[in-house]
Amino acid sequence: MGDEVRPWVFHDLRRTIASHMARLGIRAEVADKVLNHSGGSVVKGVAAIYQRHAYLEERRAALEAWGRFVEGLVGPAHKN
Repeated sequence: MGDEVRPWVFHDLRRTIASHMARLGIRAEVADKVLNHSGGSVVKGVAAIYQRHAYLEERRAALEAWGRFVEGLVGPAHKN
């Protein structure tokens, strides 16, 4: 790729995952849990204090959807 790849930081990967999960239809509070956002960017205030659901099954489904998306990008159909 040479000069085509611009410098990046780890946070760019987190932002990419969050953006694509939204595009895949994954709810924002689930993406927040996947990314381990401690306070959550969606659930705030009093709701954040009382909302303790871990979204384990939803996170599993989100990560499986993300995995399928990435496999589609780098799978055999995309190799030269």
